[in-house]
Amino acid sequence: MAGHGVEIERKYLLDGAPTEAELRAFGAEPIEIEQVYLAGREDAPVRRIRRSRRGGTERYHYTEKRAIGGIVRGEREREIDAEEYQRLSAEADPARRPIRKTRHVFPYDGRTMELDVFEVPPEVVLLEIELDSADDVPRLPPGLRVLREVSEEDTYQNVTLALR
Repeated sequence: MAGHGVEIERKYLLDGAPTEAELRAFGAEPIEIEQVYLAGREDAPVRRIRRSRRGGTERYHYTEKRAIGGIVRGEREREIDAEEYQRLSAEADPARRPIRKTRHVFPYDGRTMELDVFEVPPEVVLLEIELDSADDVPRLPPGLRVLREVSEEDTYQNVTLALR
C-alpha cells in the first residue's frame, strides 16, 4: 500500500476558531473533509476513508492507522477513486458518525500547520502538526487561543470524536 510509514503528530485544543481575517493573515487554505471510520476488529488497525475538497478538486483516500506509542502511529494510506469510496462506505462502523471538518492549512516556522474546525462533532477546534521526531516540540503561531496540548488524550483522537 502506498504511503506506508510512521506518523508523528502533536495536537493542540483551541478555545474556538480563528476569525476569517486571522486565517487569511496566516495564509490558510481551506479543505473540506468528510471522514468515515470503517468497522473492524479490536486488534486490527483503525481503517478510515476520507473525501476532501480543495477548491474545485475532490480527492479520496483509504487509511489504516495503528498505535505504536505516545504520539507515534503506523500509517498506511493510498488514494482511491469515488467508486471505491462509495463501496467502502458500506463498511462504515455503525458506532461512529462521519466526521465533517474544515481543515485550514498554512505554513509557520518551517512547518505545515493543520487547523481543524469541526462541523461534526461541533465546537471542536484542533491544531495538528506533523513532526520528524517524537521529542520535537514546535513553536505555535501567535494569536491562536491554545488551551492545552492533547496529543496523547484519546478524547481528541478523530476515531474517538466519531463515536455517537
